[in-house]
Order: sequence, then C-alpha cells, then structure tokens
Amino acid sequence: MLKTIGIPRALLYYYYYPCWDTFFSELGFKIILSPQTNQTILNNGIKRAVDDLCLPFKVYFGHVEQLIKKEIDYLFVPRLISLGTKNNVCPKFMGLPDMLRSVFDDLPELLAPDIDLRKGFFPKRRIAHIIGAKLNRGFFDIEFAFRKAVKKQKIFEKIESEGFTPNESMKILDGKELEISRQNEGLNIAVLGHAYILEDEEQSMGIIKFLRKRRINVKTLEMIDMETREKSSLYSKKLFWIFNRQVMGAAYYYLFKAIDKVDGIIQVTAFGCGPDSFINELVELKGKSKNISILSINLDEHSGEGGLHTRLEAFIDLLKRKKQIL
Repeated sequence: MLKTIGIPRALLYYYYYPCWDTFFSELGFKIILSPQTNQTILNNGIKRAVDDLCLPFKVYFGHVEQLIKKEIDYLFVPRLISLGTKNNVCPKFMGLPDMLRSVFDDLPELLAPDIDLRKGFFPKRRIAHIIGAKLNRGFFDIEFAFRKAVKKQKIFEKIESEGFTPNESMKILDGKELEISRQNEGLNIAVLGHAYILEDEEQSMGIIKFLRKRRINVKTLEMIDMETREKSSLYSKKLFWIFNRQVMGAAYYYLFKAIDKVDGIIQVTAFGCGPDSFINELVELKGKSKNISILSINLDEHSGEGGLHTRLEAFIDLLKRKKQIL
C-alpha cells in the first residue's frame, strides 16, 4: 500500500501544487489533499490560530486539521524563507511548521524542508534531493522526479500566462473541461491579489465568479508573465517581499504600460497584512494620477458576502457610466 503525503489546499498550494504533486507521485507516494475551504474549515482554523494571524493562515490551520483526521503518513509543510536573491517572503511562511507544532498535539511526521533559494548551487535540485532522501528514495529516482516536476510547473505557468487562473490552469493540466463563458460586455477589470485569497472562494466570497457571471473580462496577475511583473514593480528600490511586489508589479503594468487593457482595478487583501496595505496606498495614488478607478477590498473572517457584492455591483456600474461618458 502506498504511503500518503497530505498537502493543505491553501497558501502555496495555489502556486506550486502541480510541481509537488508530480514530484511526490513519481517517488511513489499518494497525495491526499484537504477539501475545498468551507465554513467548517474556516471556523476550525480560527479556533486553532492566534488572533494576530491574517485570514489565509487561519484557513491553513483548518486545512491541517482536516488532513490529520485522514491519518496520513506525512504532512508537507515547507518552511519558505526565500525564493531567490532579494525575493524574501512573509515571516509567517518561515514559522509555519513551528506554529503547527505548537498548536497540534497529533501531527503526523512533518516534511518541512527549508526552501531558501539564495544558498548554494542549483538550490531547487538540492532541496528536492533532501526531501527525497528523507523519504528513502535513491539519487536517480529523485533526479527523475525532480525533472518531471520542473517541467510540469513550467507548463502550469505557461497556461496561466495564456489567460487562466491557477485553479483553471490545474484543471487544464489534468485534462478537465472548463465551464467558462468568455462572453463579455466590453468591460475589463484587473482583480489583483494573492492567489491563496482570490482562488479560495470561501475567503474571497467568489469575487472572480461573481464578475464573470456579469460578463466581465477578468484579468489576474498570473496572466502577466513573471519577468514583466518584476520589471513593472520597480520603485525607488526593489520591494522586499516578493508576493507583495508581484501584486504591485501587475498593478503598475496596467497603470503605466497597458492602461488601455483595463477599465478598472480591484485590489483584494487580507486584513492585518502590513505589506499589502502599503502596496494598496501606492497603487491608489498612481491610479488617481492616471484616472483609473480602483476598488480596494479588505477581507477577514467577519466579511459579509452581501456587502461585498453590493460594492462590486456599484463599482461595475461606475465603470460602465465612466466608459459611456468617455
């Protein structure tokens, strides 16, 4: 019987799951995913986590609790430190394995490799071999699995750049049919935020789905290639946090290089995220100078779907009237 590795359907899942799934499957393990976020998962995560954590991390705790109930052999919780030179991440990602150990008494064995791509030669390959060795796999098996995982991740990111969200891109990778209407009323809105918020319908309250039902052409930051986002994010100096810098790069791309491609921008953040609040202010200031309408949405566990949808409807009406006037 295959040993199982549990992966929470939260946080980095929306960025790297195709890579992880391929790597562990090729090494002979069965992947167990937690279910889509629901109210029960959200409530359990809130009970487990400390109040100071932002909503996406509280949700993560709820997903871990779901996986523990499935009696998995390993729980994959990488300690993300850096994605390269000057590509640092929020300290909460660094401390995630330790936070889980302090909260849960019944954790399975953690696979918690340090992912710091600033160190050594070929750091991704080195990390893959550290994980594989811990799982008692041989050098050539690990090397083969690593190469297939890298290839799958590149395909995933290419699909995203062709105009699909992370969830849609994963379905395309799996050969599934997408039920998406590409009809639109000529209104283009960039919905910018972290994938682990926007792609989780319980957290985002289905913002993207809500807009598409109203025939809005939605653009997300993943639809812009990484190099373009990086070049567009230049400020007085390179911003420290990579995920926040990517959001700002996408916003600046639309404001300065592709202003004709969007009619408005929606910024979606989690309450309590300091870097995001800083980015929001910068984007709003630049938006005013370019006469681009920007709606900022700040989410936490107390946010209500009714109020959010009312704000979205009002923003859509504003953009339509503005477009008619112009």
